[in-house]
Amino acid sequence: MKLCVLYVGSSLLGPLKNAEREINRTHKLNLHVAAYNFGSPLSDVEWERVDKDIAESQIVFVIHVMDGENASRLLSSLQQHKQAHNAVVVINCMPDLMRRTRLGRLDINALTSSGQNGSKSRSAKAMGAVAAAASWMGKQARGNKEKTRSHGKYLKLVDRLPQILRVVPTTGAFADAKHYLYLFCYFLQPTPKNIESMLLYALKHYGDGLLIQGRIPQPEHMPSVAIYHPAAQGLFESFIEYQKWYARYQAKHKVLAKKQSLDPQSTIGLLLMRPQVISKTTRHYDALIKAIEDEGLGVVPAIATLMDNREAVNTFFVDTPKTKGQRPKATVSQIVSLTGFSFVGGPAMNDSAAAAQFLTGLNVPYRSAVSLDTQTIEAWLHSQTGLNPIQAGMQIAIPEIDGATEPFIYGGISEQGREPEPLPERCVRLARRLSRWNRLRTAPRDQVRLAFTLFCFPPNKGNIGTAADLDVFPSLWDSLKRLKSEGYTLEVPESPDALRDLLLTGNTDQFGSQANVAYRMTAAEYLRLCPYAREIEKEWGPFPGNINTFRGEALIQGLTLGNIFIGIQPTFGFEGDPMRMMMARGGAPHHGFASFYIYLSKILNVDAVIHVGTHGALEFMPGKQVGLSDECWPDRLIDELPNLYLYSVNNPSEGSIAKRRSYAELISYLTPPIENAGLYKEMATLKDMLMSYRQSADERERERLYESIEELSKSLNFHAEDQANLQWHIST
Repeated sequence: MKLCVLYVGSSLLGPLKNAEREINRTHKLNLHVAAYNFGSPLSDVEWERVDKDIAESQIVFVIHVMDGENASRLLSSLQQHKQAHNAVVVINCMPDLMRRTRLGRLDINALTSSGQNGSKSRSAKAMGAVAAAASWMGKQARGNKEKTRSHGKYLKLVDRLPQILRVVPTTGAFADAKHYLYLFCYFLQPTPKNIESMLLYALKHYGDGLLIQGRIPQPEHMPSVAIYHPAAQGLFESFIEYQKWYARYQAKHKVLAKKQSLDPQSTIGLLLMRPQVISKTTRHYDALIKAIEDEGLGVVPAIATLMDNREAVNTFFVDTPKTKGQRPKATVSQIVSLTGFSFVGGPAMNDSAAAAQFLTGLNVPYRSAVSLDTQTIEAWLHSQTGLNPIQAGMQIAIPEIDGATEPFIYGGISEQGREPEPLPERCVRLARRLSRWNRLRTAPRDQVRLAFTLFCFPPNKGNIGTAADLDVFPSLWDSLKRLKSEGYTLEVPESPDALRDLLLTGNTDQFGSQANVAYRMTAAEYLRLCPYAREIEKEWGPFPGNINTFRGEALIQGLTLGNIFIGIQPTFGFEGDPMRMMMARGGAPHHGFASFYIYLSKILNVDAVIHVGTHGALEFMPGKQVGLSDECWPDRLIDELPNLYLYSVNNPSEGSIAKRRSYAELISYLTPPIENAGLYKEMATLKDMLMSYRQSADERERERLYESIEELSKSLNFHAEDQANLQWHIST
């Protein structure tokens, strides 16, 4: 017998195959479960297999399929093979698919179109619960857009349903409604045992008379929010319980043992997808947790409902004040969402206003890392674009609206895999980035080293420190003064002009450079620190090339002011055709460009880089458009450096590129206000003379004014055609 499951995501694929094996072993059946991840578009060949499995299956489950080409083709396939199916169980899908739910005498399409509300029951309480659930199903099928709070109430209802359903009669169409809700209860608690029970329950009632021996267990109950840790035996439902366990665990950890247990200044709060933890498909989470702890940071990995992360955050990441009127305090230094959905709203909606209000009150950095759930690791690696549209929209764009940063890929599901797996090197790099951000947040100000990066395009000494809508040197000077007042170690030049002169003059004569040379990088140092040097040589020849070089060394142009470095970002290199480098399939930055970022991250070892103004070249280097890999040049060059970017508020499209391709956190500045510029100097005098000429009735005064106008216009370099226009103004 064949059973087909069509599901968006990766947490069920492994448990479904495990359940198939266990059912066949225990019940001596010949069950085949055909399971497909519907998260990304399928090829025609793949669709032929899907359609064949749908046609041959007696029972079909459709879960979390929201929209897109897959949903359209699935609707057609379900309709075409309708007669073959004993049951079609649709859960949390788009309205048109929800209406395909059909189990025995229960037909949701008929229910929603006729407005039926069920029959009477011996138990008013049970009937009320089922009617409420059926009502919610009907609203889903009709496309009703409910608010998040309604989803929360519904989940609490479903939490109580297994106990309530025991007293519900099992006769007629009402029995089929009860069976649907039981299947829903199993799915919402997707432990390996519940997934096995869900399949058994469907087979028992809709499996063509299959005899399922023994009683099918009631749905296992798991907490809606809890703390998970791979080294623990179970879940923790209170922070205090986890804190006690973590103190014992930490004492045995070679790196964490020297730290204060779950210190709020050095603890990362992770938000995990509940289905993946419940179904025990957590290898990617486990690797990232280990990598973070190996950096010396504590971890509170909290599982949250798909609908709303605020409950988990309030329960495990916040110290609720005992005194009324005090603001809650965060017990973590950063929050990293690994759920891949919006902070408030889950996969089906987004309440960004509620998310922004909540996170602003909490006042800790919020980041959203990415696990590849709707495309395979191989598809991502081979794609020039990177993430597919569903993944980019759900896991990048929507979290950005909530305020999330750092869209770093750390894991996913492989072509032959059945559950998510980590990308080990990416997990380590993400952990190191979090560690660098943590140091920036907690280190004494007088020990923090920062690098300001100025742009120069087109390459010309006069273009150093230019940016759209920003007066760079006065803005930079004001920033330096602010840093000095807050305790950073630096000496501030006496004025913006003095700062400009120090940077643009300095030792330029000695090296024939456009700006002061702060460092000279040798070939030996470059080859030791740059793991991509050989790739760059294929494009630009041997180090150091011809850009920003002197006697076989790469020149790092900039100015050191105590713990603050002000550097000049090297030019693209392809100045005749700068677009050649923009997110190209091939190509590489030149040696000088790579040397600059190597100097910042591995020699000067700054704590953060601040790119000043809109915009530079880093985020436009070759690589994927979104969802970068370690073969993409922006990912390679920024390395583990926290990246802050002063960016014009009127350019959100390219600002998004900077956020996604160089992991930048944008600090917006306003565009200059538009004013009536008017005339200046002698032009204003000329205007006044013209007005006087027009208004004068005295011919002698008009002659004198005319001569003065002619003389002044010549001194202002009006040409013959301008003189003709001026003559016209005088005459009219």
